[in-house]
Amino acid sequence: MIQQVAEMQPRRIPYAFRYEIPEEFTCLPDPTASDGWDEVMRELLPAADDEQRNAASQQLRGQLPQLSGEAEQSVILTAMCLGIEEVGDEGRLSMGLLAVSVRSSDHSDQLMTAEGIYRAKEQKFFGEGGAPLQEVDYELGKGTQGPQDMLLAAKLPSGPGVMSTSLRSLKLPTSDETLPGMVLPVASLQLVVPAPRNYIVYVTIATPSVFLLDSYGERLAHIGRTLSFDSPEAE
Repeated sequence: MIQQVAEMQPRRIPYAFRYEIPEEFTCLPDPTASDGWDEVMRELLPAADDEQRNAASQQLRGQLPQLSGEAEQSVILTAMCLGIEEVGDEGRLSMGLLAVSVRSSDHSDQLMTAEGIYRAKEQKFFGEGGAPLQEVDYELGKGTQGPQDMLLAAKLPSGPGVMSTSLRSLKLPTSDETLPGMVLPVASLQLVVPAPRNYIVYVTIATPSVFLLDSYGERLAHIGRTLSFDSPEAE
């Protein structure tokens, strides 16, 4: 495992916390780094052309809201996982993009902040009604599951958090309008943890390896279990 330390800096969002990322993730030098993406997309989409691979690359990275350039978010780390994992008796390509970021908050009560985050995501995922929902009850998390989304209120060593999983389909463009575009399934997993003092930590994993959803869910949970907050120095 790789221990990461995010120290408080003289920036608009003061933070100080520690966490571990699984060793299969390789840290990227810059949030917008594109090195390695061409090779990854050739393996993921061998039948696609360059235009489709480029579109898939952009859309996958777009799954990470931390990389959208919003001023209120500060990206701490981005990392990529690329390898082969066993699914049944078959080796399958495993690829995921991880981002850790922070965002300032006006609230210092962790439980109240987590409750607000949960309700906002609940409205986003399930507010329109429609398909029946199922209650989910784990030892360290309770919530709701729908056809494409799952939302959990989680108990972490560092305090309350909110974990979500979403499945979506991305339709890639084609240069020939008479041909149907290629459809790429993508899973987005996110853990949101309010800090004891006026900021929130976001951990997001985007992966097209949806057949490894449980594996990536465990990786996200591991980061959550190892997350701890340091006491910021007095300003």
